[in-house]
Amino acid sequence: MTVNGLLDPEAQAYLAGRLFDENVTVQYRFDTPLRDRVAMLCDLILGKRVLHIGCCDHVPLLEEKITRGTWLHGRLTEVAAHCVGIDIDDDAVRRTRATSGLDNIFHGDITLPEKIPQIAKDVFDYAVFGEVLEHIGNPVQFLNLFLSHYGSSVKAIIITVPNALRAGNIKNILRGRETINSDHRFFFTPYTLAKVAWDAGLTVVMMQVALYSRAGRVKQAILNRFPLFAEDLVYVGTPRQPEPADVFLHHRSELDARIG
Repeated sequence: MTVNGLLDPEAQAYLAGRLFDENVTVQYRFDTPLRDRVAMLCDLILGKRVLHIGCCDHVPLLEEKITRGTWLHGRLTEVAAHCVGIDIDDDAVRRTRATSGLDNIFHGDITLPEKIPQIAKDVFDYAVFGEVLEHIGNPVQFLNLFLSHYGSSVKAIIITVPNALRAGNIKNILRGRETINSDHRFFFTPYTLAKVAWDAGLTVVMMQVALYSRAGRVKQAILNRFPLFAEDLVYVGTPRQPEPADVFLHHRSELDARIG
């Protein structure tokens, strides 16, 4: 079975588990020319109220990224109407505040039932999870807990993750090797990212690919021709009310796991 993109009603049925096919094919048509993820995210949240989860990035690289204009939280702060950053690493929050001079960065754990006041007291157009899910052991549970605790404070979710189909991975396959961030747990394809998000309680609104950083002319031309080779996936989704079928399928999958 072939479906035309993840917004196709049949694709939605596969994501929801109402249909099954062990070899479903998803035909994608991405917007080109491709852009780097920071530029794309800045366009998406321009003039909006934004919550940025996992905002501190890698602290040792912070000064260089600020100088080059590639530090995501700094760029989001510049273009958003209002931006709040949350990070679980208390030391990283202190060091990032000191290095960047920004006071819109706060410590908190979104998976705990104790509400983070900077989120709970506000309403945001977007919550941005930039290069976060691949570091999480259970991304479905992580997103679901966020929605359970703060779903009423957020209108839409933006997720960016490394693309499993990126050209660099193909090159490594041909050389019999793997190059990866040592803290990563997952690579995602467009479908598997949408599936994880669906299981967490989100409905896909947009799926796009992006460059991780600006590319030279030759690389840009190749990726415009073959966009699934791009480094990053950019997902936009909205929270949905669980359908009866979702609840049934969740319990059935738990039962299958026990007796499997």
